[in-house]
Amino acid sequence: MNPFEPYYVIINELDHLAFTIFNAYCFVLLVKPFMAARERLWRVGAAYVAVLCGLWWMPWYISPMLAYGIGTLAALGVMCLSDREDFVGKVFLAVAFYCIRWQIRGIVTGITNAAYGLWESIFINLRDHPSLAYVYERTAARYDFWLYTYVADCILDFGLSVPLLYGAIRLMRRAYGSGRDNLSGKEFLLLFTPCALGVFAYGVEEFYKSAYEKASTKSIYDLPGRSLLMILYYLACYLTILVVVYVFQRWKQEQREDGQRRVFSAQMKDVQRHVEEVERLYSDLRRFRHDMGNHLMTLEELYGRGEYEEAGRYAENMRTKVQEISPEICSGNPVTDAVLSIRRREMEEKGISFCCEFRYPPKGGLDAFDLSIILNNALANAVEASVREQRREIILCSRPVKNMYIVEAANVFTGSLHVDAQSGLPLTTKTEEGHGFGLSGIRHVARKYYGDVEIGVEDYRGARCCVMRVMLQIR
Repeated sequence: MNPFEPYYVIINELDHLAFTIFNAYCFVLLVKPFMAARERLWRVGAAYVAVLCGLWWMPWYISPMLAYGIGTLAALGVMCLSDREDFVGKVFLAVAFYCIRWQIRGIVTGITNAAYGLWESIFINLRDHPSLAYVYERTAARYDFWLYTYVADCILDFGLSVPLLYGAIRLMRRAYGSGRDNLSGKEFLLLFTPCALGVFAYGVEEFYKSAYEKASTKSIYDLPGRSLLMILYYLACYLTILVVVYVFQRWKQEQREDGQRRVFSAQMKDVQRHVEEVERLYSDLRRFRHDMGNHLMTLEELYGRGEYEEAGRYAENMRTKVQEISPEICSGNPVTDAVLSIRRREMEEKGISFCCEFRYPPKGGLDAFDLSIILNNALANAVEASVREQRREIILCSRPVKNMYIVEAANVFTGSLHVDAQSGLPLTTKTEEGHGFGLSGIRHVARKYYGDVEIGVEDYRGARCCVMRVMLQIR
């Protein structure tokens, strides 16, 4: 009987516990950027460790792939309960970790088996050496020597697993990014396929390894070149996942950039419309001012002749002309006047009531172009939401509060507002490319003035409204 048998058991238990804790750490590291409630991440790791340790210590045998699958599912369940956003994305991360873990395990196993085989062949060859045969005879019969060999093998195994798995997870995080873009069903299928194939291939390899060893009563690791071949195979599987994820994220980034370009182009068209509106108003004003002398002479002549009734009609006609060339809304700035006038005509066509109490700040250094971006996007979203309501009403107002200038846009809203936990902005239900960048544009302008955007549903002037508040710091 081997007197060191209890030590083998202790070392094996410690080795498994260390591996499980490190695997849990890597799982948490992978999902950390995608969890809003990061203070609860320890629960995800704890669930993973608890389930795997419980399955390890139970008296019944269970397949390692099934055991690690159950542990990953438990961690996924805790993760989804802690943060209910983007369930599909969390499933992909769990599957990706499960697959990467097995691939790195296969690479490490191949390296350690090759190293152990090399060491074993060198050690056995000692018995045929005339000078070192004594060393072989003295050490091969010692129980403690084989215990030290087992310890060295465990240390090598763990020492290789740590940098390889950690590095693989870091590369995966870099390729996948750290955003919280929700995955669609097709996107999930694209990313899930290489991961699923990797796990399936590992299971097939394990099946044939077991079948070969039962049929030949030999270890499959004794086949020449087997370790190198499997290392290359697992590495190719991992690189396939990494490349697919990287290409997917590059594609998503190009989509976002294209959407931003579309929004910028639309904003430029809006600005062009506003400039044309301002130019039209000023052209009419210049023409009216040019004709003012003739109008006054005509009125003077009519009054001089005593044709008071005709002079009154002429004056009324002049008043009508002045109203036609004056902006519909006087906010204190010609650019914002043009923006609000255009949006007001749009609302009139769609049967939306518009209450405008917006006033351009006389002081504070706010750029009219920046305010036009805020007003355009805010009113465009309000119009889009109001079209779906029975009561169509939009309120726009502004007010200074100490060193802040606040713009409020409210529309009657009876639906439910879903807000992204990370950005604080509403989640769009539209699927068109470029949709949803308007709110990001408003936030970008607000932060330019050290402010921010707040959006929520509340009782506003006696009605349930969706209210957007844009806070800008003024000097």
